[in-house]
Amino acid sequence: MRKGRNAKQAFIESAIRVVAREGLDKATTKAIAADAGLNEAYIYRCFESKEAMLRDAFHMEDVNFAYFLKQQFPAMHDEDTPWKSRAWSVSWRFILERCDDYCFYLRYYYSANCRKYAYKEHLECFQELFAVMRQVFRPEANVDMLLHQVFDTMLSFAARVIGGEMPDNDETTRWAFEQIYSFVAPNVREELLRTDTAAEK
Repeated sequence: MRKGRNAKQAFIESAIRVVAREGLDKATTKAIAADAGLNEAYIYRCFESKEAMLRDAFHMEDVNFAYFLKQQFPAMHDEDTPWKSRAWSVSWRFILERCDDYCFYLRYYYSANCRKYAYKEHLECFQELFAVMRQVFRPEANVDMLLHQVFDTMLSFAARVIGGEMPDNDETTRWAFEQIYSFVAPNVREELLRTDTAAEK
């Protein structure tokens, strides 16, 4: 039993690396098994299919990311830190410093397979976080739409940094979060924004 669990995790981690390097189309079970150093046939003892393995890998990344973001939530109420800087910059580094995980996540998230096999579970994974984040926004704000827009913007900028199109520096970080701030700020509770104004004075 323990061996089976270890093999399953090894296949998931290898699937992430292979998809990150080669893309979804070239991420064959043979390539994944070779990366894991395990017999290809054993994949089907651990998973119903290759798609189930990729779905489980994506879910693992979702769980890790949602947990990380939830842990950062107290920083959103740190009145000594400007609102623009609260939690967002830490989340940005979390993405950029896990290149394989991010590349896998990006490729799978925007694939037809994700929409078909994993998207419902993806949304469910973030519902608890979204419920917590509603405390930051005005009651009339469409929080789900805003947080998806934040998510997509961060993924888009991170893709350009990892792909070498934009440098990984303070200017890129500032530009990314100026974009996010522009559509988030009008929907943030007024008392949170007031702490920024007081800090600037």
